[in-house]
Amino acid sequence: MIKFSFILIYCLFTLTAFGQLERRFLIWNKNEVVIQPWKNISVDVAENIHYSPKQNALNQKYAELILAHQPEKWFEYGAGFRVAKTNTYPGWIQENRTMLVANFTKLYKQFGFKYSNRFEYRSFENNLDHFRYRQEFKIDFPSLTTWGMKFYTSEESFFKLNEVGFHLIRFYEGLSIVEQQHFKLKLYYAFEKYKLLESWGSSDIVGLNMGFQL
Repeated sequence: MIKFSFILIYCLFTLTAFGQLERRFLIWNKNEVVIQPWKNISVDVAENIHYSPKQNALNQKYAELILAHQPEKWFEYGAGFRVAKTNTYPGWIQENRTMLVANFTKLYKQFGFKYSNRFEYRSFENNLDHFRYRQEFKIDFPSLTTWGMKFYTSEESFFKLNEVGFHLIRFYEGLSIVEQQHFKLKLYYAFEKYKLLESWGSSDIVGLNMGFQL
């Protein structure tokens, strides 16, 4: 864990050294409901909004549905669809996204490890359609309480499968306030770097996730 922390700090300093646009601050909120109609089959319905205090307006909003199958405790795969709208100030651009996902998990000495993969086809109103690959590596630390309070950290990166390539990365530090079978509540901070043309911008993100399993 010490080695991982040093690598994370090094990456943050390296990314901060990139040419930057104006740093922005965003507030994210995600609410989701997971339904399990059959054994090892789940349906995840979620909505997410991104709010910009500086603009006093929503920066992005989306709704998605994912159907997943978990044949083994350590492996899950599925497919989904997302409809997203991004505020370009002054107008909104809609994106329709088809997704394929594959997640791998491992529990080792009360530490939880998860490696997530998502392959996307992003279709836009302005015809800038493209394929993209997203990966995330997450570590859950041991629970602090009987109701599942624990810290976690993760890294998330995105690669457009065209001439753009690597264009977005986020580092998360969060707290799972409650993690029970039927209810989850998470609070986190994320540092984001995103590429626009030849420059890199930065974001500070504070988020709240709430989930229910029926």
